[in-house]
Amino acid sequence: MMGVAVIVPFYQAESGILTRSLDCIFRQTYKDVLVLVVDDESPLSPAAEVERRPESERTRIRIISRKNGGPGSARNTGLDSITPEIRYIAFLDSDDVWTEGHLQYAIEALGRGYDFYFSDYTWPSRSSTRLTQTRLTEYGRALDDGGRLFALDADFFEIILTSWPVHISATVLDAIVLGSVRFDERLRLSSEDQMYFLQCARRTSKVCFRNEVTMRLDDGLNIFRRQPVGTRGFSRSRISNAYFHRLVQPLADARSAVAQTKNRNLFRTNVQDFVRSEVKSLIFNWRLHLSLYRPACRVFFARSVPETCPL
Repeated sequence: MMGVAVIVPFYQAESGILTRSLDCIFRQTYKDVLVLVVDDESPLSPAAEVERRPESERTRIRIISRKNGGPGSARNTGLDSITPEIRYIAFLDSDDVWTEGHLQYAIEALGRGYDFYFSDYTWPSRSSTRLTQTRLTEYGRALDDGGRLFALDADFFEIILTSWPVHISATVLDAIVLGSVRFDERLRLSSEDQMYFLQCARRTSKVCFRNEVTMRLDDGLNIFRRQPVGTRGFSRSRISNAYFHRLVQPLADARSAVAQTKNRNLFRTNVQDFVRSEVKSLIFNWRLHLSLYRPACRVFFARSVPETCPL
C-alpha cells in the first residue's frame, strides 16, 4: 500500500502561500506522500507554484480543479480521488505548516492500532497551544515514557462538541476505517470540520493525540479567516454555526444527555452572539445587516431545519 495522501484545499489570492505548505510537506521525515491540491476555483491558480517544484516532487503532486464549493466540498473532492492503495489520509490547509516530524509521529501512533490521530497546534505570535487551553491530557492515557503520546480515554464525540481541541490540519487518519467519511457540504462558512470530526467519532473510539506542537496556523488570505464582532462576516458566521448545531442536535440527542444539553446551549450562544454583534454594529456604525435577518429567523426559529443553509 502507498503511504499518506495529503489533501490541500486551495483558495488563495496571494502567491507563495502554497509554496510554503509544499515546502513543509516535502521536508517531512516521512517521505511516502501523495499531495492532492484541490483548486476550489481559486482567484490565484496553484499551477505556477507547483510547476516550480523539482521534478521528483511534481510526480507526487496532483492538481484537481473544481467549481467553488467551499472548504468541505474541496476536501471531499480530494477524498473522492484517493485510490484504495492509500493507507492514511492527512489534511493541510494551504496557509498552514507542519514541523518536519508531523507525519512520522502520526504514522507511528496510528500503527499502534488507532484510527484517528491529531497533534497540538498554535497560532502566529501566540505562546499558548490548543491542547494546553483545553487541558486535554487530563482525558488521556500516556502511551510513551516521555508523556508526548496519549490515547483519548473520554468520549471523542463529546470532547469535539464541548472543547473542540482538534484542527483539521493537525489530523491524520486511517483510510481503511475512516476513508468513507465525508464533509457536510451544507456548511460552507464554518463548522464543516467539526461536523466531520463528529462523524469520525461515530465510527471509532480509537483516538490518540500528541501533546506537542507539530502544526502552526498562518495568516493566508482565504475564505477561512474570522471577522470581528459587529461586522457582517461575524454575524453571518453565527448563523452558520447555529445551523451546524441544529444539524447536530439529532446526533447529540442519540449520543448522551451531556451532548444533548451542550449542543442546545451552544446553539443559544450563537443566537446571543448574533444579537450582540448586531447591537454593536448599530451602536458604533449606525448599521444593521438587514439582509441577514430572514436567514437568521429561518435558522433560529423554524420548527424544522432548512435543507440547506439559507445564507
